[in-house]
Amino acid sequence: MELLYTSETPSVALLKKAYDDTVTGLATYQQAAKTSFDTRHNIWAGKSEDLRKKGADAFPWTDASDTEVFLSDNAINTYIALFMNALQRANIRANPVGFDDIERSATVSAFLRWMVASYIPEFRRQMELGANDLLTKGIMITHVGWLQEKRTYLQDVTLEQIAAASPDLARAIMEKDKEEEILAIFSQFFGKIDDKKFAKRMKVALKDLRKTGKARIPVSRNSVDCPCVESMSPDQDLIFPNYTRDPQSAPHCFRLRKMTPQAIENAVATLGWDEEWAEAVLEMALGKDYRTGDAINNRNLIREGGLTNKLVDVVYAYQRLIDEDGAEGIYETIFCPLAVEYEGREVFAKHSLMNGFDDYPVVVTKLGEESQRLYEGASVPERLRGLQMTVKAERDSRIDRNSLSTVPPLLCPVGSEPKEWGPRSIIPYRRQNEISFAPTPPFNPGSIEIENTMLMEANKVMGLDHENPLAPQRQQFFVNKFLEHVRDVIKLAFKCYQRFGPESVFFRVTGKGEGQTMTKGSADENYDIAIEFDVLMNDPENMEKILQQFVSLRQLDANGRIDMDLLLGSIASMISPTVADAVLRPAKTATEEVTRDVMDDLSKIYAGMEMGARPNGAQIAMQVIQQYVQQPDVSQRLSADEAFYKRLVKYQEQYQFQIQQAQNAQIGKLGTAPAQVGGMQTQGIQQ
Repeated sequence: MELLYTSETPSVALLKKAYDDTVTGLATYQQAAKTSFDTRHNIWAGKSEDLRKKGADAFPWTDASDTEVFLSDNAINTYIALFMNALQRANIRANPVGFDDIERSATVSAFLRWMVASYIPEFRRQMELGANDLLTKGIMITHVGWLQEKRTYLQDVTLEQIAAASPDLARAIMEKDKEEEILAIFSQFFGKIDDKKFAKRMKVALKDLRKTGKARIPVSRNSVDCPCVESMSPDQDLIFPNYTRDPQSAPHCFRLRKMTPQAIENAVATLGWDEEWAEAVLEMALGKDYRTGDAINNRNLIREGGLTNKLVDVVYAYQRLIDEDGAEGIYETIFCPLAVEYEGREVFAKHSLMNGFDDYPVVVTKLGEESQRLYEGASVPERLRGLQMTVKAERDSRIDRNSLSTVPPLLCPVGSEPKEWGPRSIIPYRRQNEISFAPTPPFNPGSIEIENTMLMEANKVMGLDHENPLAPQRQQFFVNKFLEHVRDVIKLAFKCYQRFGPESVFFRVTGKGEGQTMTKGSADENYDIAIEFDVLMNDPENMEKILQQFVSLRQLDANGRIDMDLLLGSIASMISPTVADAVLRPAKTATEEVTRDVMDDLSKIYAGMEMGARPNGAQIAMQVIQQYVQQPDVSQRLSADEAFYKRLVKYQEQYQFQIQQAQNAQIGKLGTAPAQVGGMQTQGIQQ
């Protein structure tokens, strides 16, 4: 019952048992995940480096072909490329839910794009790791939190520096009866690291300052203060009970993290982890790998390599508990399964209510909703495993036939018994005095046909058959799965910023010349975050048609509903976001610059110089000229000074010609002026 209700001191023994039961219950899924991983990466028992079959069970002979076929891997890598391209080019928006959020939604949308691009460390890498899990193991899990990490640095401080900052503090240091007061001030200046250690270090520093005028003091600084997103392997890094349907409704889940001794000591100093627990785990668990299940996470083994002897297994237990008033809360308990008891009592690093989280700080997505249960569903290698094995068998058979053709077996008299059948082997026969090569098996063209059929079937299953008109829909389905997960991760990261982040952040987004400031706002502020990408955007020809259609659509825009500045920015960003950021100016800046240039030209025309029209901004220039000629002194001179009048009219006519040329480009396509009804263009509306 202690895993249901809150308590000040958690039962670590019960948590360890729950963790062990959870791992044991996932044995079937862990084995399936391992099989999928092995299928994708062509790992099998008895595989040799030269890709030849060895041993007594080798079939059809020793050193027969045992080639690799990366059918599953190619399909997964193709979709990883699609996913990451979609993430790079997707449109991220924060749609307002309430009326009060409308004005702020544009800033929030830009802030979310900046979070993805810069604010969240390694966001793209973590999403790529998760995408590999989604396709290889059928589940993608991402842990989202707020990382506020303090680092301690030693800093040399002199009495002169202290006196320059605070003369009163410098005088107090030299007075021996104000030691406690000075230590309190030091704590405010340099950050309170740990009560015992800080007091001890400060007393030594105080003696050094009085004796030599200088001391070495530990300074605590916030080195990291940002959202934290980490991909979790679904078969070991972060696990739910095997009966889980909705991850957010599970009674508990566990996150396994391997930590260095330095990271543990830093957590004790800066995050308030229990010091006695740290001593216990460094004594009892350092270098020991705690595994209660038979299945092994291949990705973790590859990632960790040979460093396990320097790491400690630390488990973060997340529980949905109820307090005495019946209110639910998400609680986090950090413990080590190899150090449950120390000196006769249960120890843990930390136990606290995760204030600010209404649900577990994780986002979970299944590749296919084939079952209500979380851990039941097929991965890509499971779907393609049979096809991959068939392709391998056909390739092995052709390689073996070519081996027989290159070095066929010899026929020899009976009595010279062969050791085995295969290339270079000796086969006995009954006629004497004749030695010849055995006949080579005829080439079977059906083998290539079978392989091609299997490859086509695999492409059809994965939606990679470009001749199939339904392939884009299949691709869009998988891409949407990934982007929905990314959307939920971004939404949770934004919620973390609202509740744990700084009051304001200055940021700048690619495609926007000016910087912006994001304020936290209310923690209850809500937005409907959308992230969209059309797989047809990967086709250059299709993209060119789309851009041309948008440009042509402006011809029907009699009411000015299309914002040409936004359309131009969107088109440029589709072509190249980097170049667009370099060449596109903010609309306000561009308007101000055109206005400034035209006013400069008008002042020179007024002074007697003849000026030519600028190459861009004809519409803005015409507006400036119209306002200019309405000024009384300019209007009076125009009627009295013919030369000034001609210079100004010539300048204005050049801008009118630019506008007329743009209209003529449309007339040149149609042969006549566009069809109109009143002031609205109807040309092309039937399409």
